[in-house]
Amino acid sequence: MTNPVRERYLLKTYGITEDQYNALLKKQGHKCAVCLRDKELFPKNLAVDHNHVSGEIRGLLCGYCNHRLVGRHRDPILLQRVVDYISQGTGLFVPKKQKKKKKRKLKRKKPH
Repeated sequence: MTNPVRERYLLKTYGITEDQYNALLKKQGHKCAVCLRDKELFPKNLAVDHNHVSGEIRGLLCGYCNHRLVGRHRDPILLQRVVDYISQGTGLFVPKKQKKKKKRKLKRKKPH
């Protein structure tokens, strides 16, 4: 059953129907296209992610992925460089910090 208010919003804002939105959602397995977390984990509907220059709809994203990951970085070449960068290694490692041993306080005897 379609929600008339949501239908108008989707049509006016993104030019898609609620049925088209639901088809995208089904195609993505009812998950965010980037982090793959289930839509049920989010209080809001998944956002319609689109290219702001061409207007092409890319998919549906959770709020975090839409605003923090994809929304701030739209250049695919730059994002591929990030993937390449974090996939490489140097063979150098930061040493793990050793836990400090707690000093035991000596109990003082109370004077009588």
